[in-house]
Amino acid sequence: MPSSVSSRPPFEDAKREFLRFLQSQGWPTEVRWVSRDRLAGRRRTHWVFRPEELAADAAARAFYEAARPTTSSIRIDGLGVVEGRTLAYVEDYGGGSGMLNFGVMTGGRPLRPVSSRARWACLRLATRLLGSSPFLRHTRLTPEAAPRRPSASRPAA
Repeated sequence: MPSSVSSRPPFEDAKREFLRFLQSQGWPTEVRWVSRDRLAGRRRTHWVFRPEELAADAAARAFYEAARPTTSSIRIDGLGVVEGRTLAYVEDYGGGSGMLNFGVMTGGRPLRPVSSRARWACLRLATRLLGSSPFLRHTRLTPEAAPRRPSASRPAA
C-alpha cells in the first residue's frame, strides 16, 4: 500500500481537519452531511432536499472509510451554506495519488433548499428527463444518506 494512502487519517481526524479548513475560509463550522440522494441539479442550479434534516455523518463516514484503503484520492468539500450551516460531502475523486484534499465551492452556484416532498419528486423527475448538472453527473459523492426500507406495498427486489 502506498504511504500516502496509509497516512490518510481516519474519518474523525479528517473531519476535524476539514472543520479547521472551513474556519480558515470563513465558512460555518456547523456541518450538515449531504449525499447524492438529497441533491438534484440542472445546469448551475442545485436543490437540496430538507437540509435541516441532515446531521448524521454515518453515510459520509462509511463512504470515506471505504475509499481510504484504496489509492483513489478523497475530497471533503463544502458545497454551500444553507441557514448558516455548511453542506458538505465526501467525494471519491479517483486517480491513483491516494491524497486527501479539502475545498469549498466558489462562484456563487445557487443552492436552494426544498422542503416539499411533491416538489422534490418533480425536480428529481425533471433532472432525470432533462439531464442533471455536470457536477452531479461527474462527481462520485456519498451515494445515500440512509438505507431505504422496502415499501410495504411492494416486495423487496
